[in-house]
Amino acid sequence: MNLRKGTAALALLSLLAATPGCKDFYDINVDPLNPTSARLQEILPATQGSMSVYLGLSALGLSQSTSTLVNQLASTRDVGSYSPDGSSFSNQWAGLYSDCLVNNEQVITQGTASQNWDYVGIAQIQKAFVFSQMVDVWGDIPYSEALQGAANRAPRFDKDSEIYKSLLGLIDAGLDNLAKPSNSPGLATSDLIYGGNKTKWARLGRTLKLKLYNQIRLNPEPVLGATSLNAKVTEVLGQDLMTTNADDYEFRYNQSTTPENRNLGFIADYVTSSRENLIGRFFYVDMMLANADNGGKDDPRLRYYFYNQVANSNPQAVADFQLGRFITVLLGSFGPNQNQNNSTIRTLPGLYPVGGKYDNGTGGVADGNSGKGIVAQRFLTYASRRFTEAEARLTILNNPTEAGTALRDGMQAAFDKVNAIASTDGSPTIPATGPATGPQTIEGYITAVMARYNAENAAGKLRIIMQEKYKAGFGFGEDIYTDYRRTGYPAITLPGSPSEPNTRLTGGYPLRLPYRQDDLTANPNAPKQVNVFTDRIFWDIN
Repeated sequence: MNLRKGTAALALLSLLAATPGCKDFYDINVDPLNPTSARLQEILPATQGSMSVYLGLSALGLSQSTSTLVNQLASTRDVGSYSPDGSSFSNQWAGLYSDCLVNNEQVITQGTASQNWDYVGIAQIQKAFVFSQMVDVWGDIPYSEALQGAANRAPRFDKDSEIYKSLLGLIDAGLDNLAKPSNSPGLATSDLIYGGNKTKWARLGRTLKLKLYNQIRLNPEPVLGATSLNAKVTEVLGQDLMTTNADDYEFRYNQSTTPENRNLGFIADYVTSSRENLIGRFFYVDMMLANADNGGKDDPRLRYYFYNQVANSNPQAVADFQLGRFITVLLGSFGPNQNQNNSTIRTLPGLYPVGGKYDNGTGGVADGNSGKGIVAQRFLTYASRRFTEAEARLTILNNPTEAGTALRDGMQAAFDKVNAIASTDGSPTIPATGPATGPQTIEGYITAVMARYNAENAAGKLRIIMQEKYKAGFGFGEDIYTDYRRTGYPAITLPGSPSEPNTRLTGGYPLRLPYRQDDLTANPNAPKQVNVFTDRIFWDIN
């Protein structure tokens, strides 16, 4: 995969499938049924690469914006003041349809015609994942009439709950196709995620079903009708789901620079000197520094998650917010330093999310040689599966004991992931155990969290589960944004909070993302623009 250098980094992956990549409304319906010389081995990696770009942690990806909306990242753009508009997500919307989903539909169509059922099953599960993410942020979107080319240039926007219902059926169809005898050529090398391992794809499909069931738990009837959500969750939990971190659904990068093939978030914040991202004050200070929830010690992952460029805590004249070596711009800031050039002093995403620099405490201005940039773009992980299971067992199955077991497993998987990344990078790993007087260890952290979990009521237990999922999910903001809207946890600080002076909330908290305005104008079957502060996704009934 050739990913161009820079914040606009994206090779025209769709060209592999001979699919136009221009970004206007009608391109979301480029006809994938016309004859093409592209082979399945060339189309599948195109859809996976473009999925990583437009869902991932990059200037073109939804993860960057949604991570800002939950205060993991900060931004001086419109999303940084919680005021997105109809032009804020044009690239993400168009890219997911024109580059990712058009290619994916071609795999389904072409693979069905040639009876390459493994390709078809993979593409169906991948399609369900991408569309579920789009529904979670945009609600009603073109689905049943999308991707039909000249047959329908103005697709209707299907109801969000109806799309969810269809996606559950699509996952089942994908699982059925993966179970069929098939030995397609080139799958092991063209599948850039699981290397053609159909068992892992099937585990992903079933885990995705659990995720969707859990997300609708406050309002299951539009999707399931009279069917018991309890029964559905019990059924899927008894099946073969993701079992280890080796099952993580992620797109891998490497160290190549010619062509540029490193993590796009690394390129944006290390290779590009102007930087893309800042770190949210709430995430760093309230969630990761020493506090009661962390057992009175810094979270052991702190140095892996963030890189502080300054070497000491001396006050920086152009810092909008500084606490020790941590420097950022507050969300919604109107302070005197909100627009100062802080590229050489700001805290950056570190080793864990983008393959940047492990913070050994010495500081130094980061550049393209400050890390390897090989960390994968994560989408759905085994750790996330365990946290989702913990929530479902607690709130749907009313079993706090088994929920606690899943919580512990999720935390352990999350720490194992950090250590695996650190080991590959050649950085120190987090010790499993150690003296109580030393730095926080994995077992010390998990033991403290479980003690608090066991002492809490149901609401407190849910809060702890969601806080741990929030921390572990750094690098893929869409699910964290969805979880926050569904549960209200963790209780992020909004602009205007007493702990964040000289900040303001422009209009409210965005409960969804606005549609691309150009698309609404061009499509006579499109709805009016949503009110992002009042219009909710169907599963959000808080």
